[in-house]
Order: sequence, then structure tokens, then C-alpha cells
Amino acid sequence: MGYNKKYADWGKKIWFEIVAPQKIFNEIIVGETPAYKPEQIVGRTVDLNLAFLTGNFRYQNMKVIFQIYKVSGLRAYTQIKELALYDAYVRRIVRKGTSRIDDSFVVETKDGIKVRVKPMVITRYRAHRRQKSAIRKVFREYLINKIKELDYEDLIEKVINKELQNEITPTLNKIFPVQHVEIRKIVRETPIIQREEALLRA
Repeated sequence: MGYNKKYADWGKKIWFEIVAPQKIFNEIIVGETPAYKPEQIVGRTVDLNLAFLTGNFRYQNMKVIFQIYKVSGLRAYTQIKELALYDAYVRRIVRKGTSRIDDSFVVETKDGIKVRVKPMVITRYRAHRRQKSAIRKVFREYLINKIKELDYEDLIEKVINKELQNEITPTLNKIFPVQHVEIRKIVRETPIIQREEALLRA
């Protein structure tokens, strides 16, 4: 067989273990990625089903996206870039005769990280425009006030455990009966790599 540079060079690559954040996921290994040099994997992302990470089937409808921000030895350390519900789950809970109420806004956490939050409410019955507007306004104000008091990782943890969603549900029910109160997606707007570099220089 003739020399093939592509496959010959592949053998020179190094495999790095991808490590989840320590505070929420106790630095468990979530995968591996190959590269010739450590700096080549900085910025790479990996998305995983939350049930796989936690070993708990109740989280099967949610995924988390990690981004590598530093490498030490053969370990690649990550931060959470995005937390989201799967589209298939969202489609499944939106039923005929109900109303879906969506929102999207940017807010800054207590530790200075900007996040885009996309809450979603599914009502038990079809709601009128005024009721939908009231639910959207109350849910947004609640989330903005809460998020400003939380560090980024604490926010992610509370959303995973549905603490924020469950806390606001009784209030929303007073406006109109609700079936599902969700945070469909949280996307970190503050760049992970630039922030970590700034913290190291500080």
C-alpha cells in the first residue's frame, strides 16, 4: 500500500479528555477529542444529553453544550455555553387548544456574564392576547430579577433542577391556568475564552 500522508499524520495526533465543569458536574469526562497541539482544541464544543451526564432519565429532554477554554496536560476543561430543551420535546408538549407563549431577552448574571434567556409557557387552554402578554411580562420580570442575583453556574443548576420554573408557576396560574413553564434555552453571550483569559491576567 502506498504512503498516504493523511492517515500517516493522523497517527501523530494526541487524544485529550474533555472535562465537564467541576461545580455542577464534578469534572466528569464527557468525551475525547484529537489534535496535534493543545491550542488547536481550545474553542471546540461538544453537546450531550443531560440524562447521559447525570445518569437520571428525567433529564432526557434537555441538552447541554460545553466549550473548551483551556488545556492542562491531556485534560481539556470546559464551561457551559448553552442549555436547551430538544425541539422534539417542545413540539410534543404544544397541543391543540393551548397557547404557546415565547420570549427572548438578554440579562447579566451576578458574576458579570451576559446570557440570552428564552422562556416558554404552555397554557392549559387557549389564552387571549391580554393574558399572554401578562404572562410574558410577569415571567420576564421574575427571571431578570432572579438572574441578577445568581452566578452563572448557579443559574444553570437552578434551571436544570426546575427551581425557577416551579417557583413562578403559582403566580402565572393566577393570571391564566398553565400546563408547562419552561426555560427553553439559555445561551451564554459573554465569550468563554476571552473572559477566562481576562480572569487569568487579573
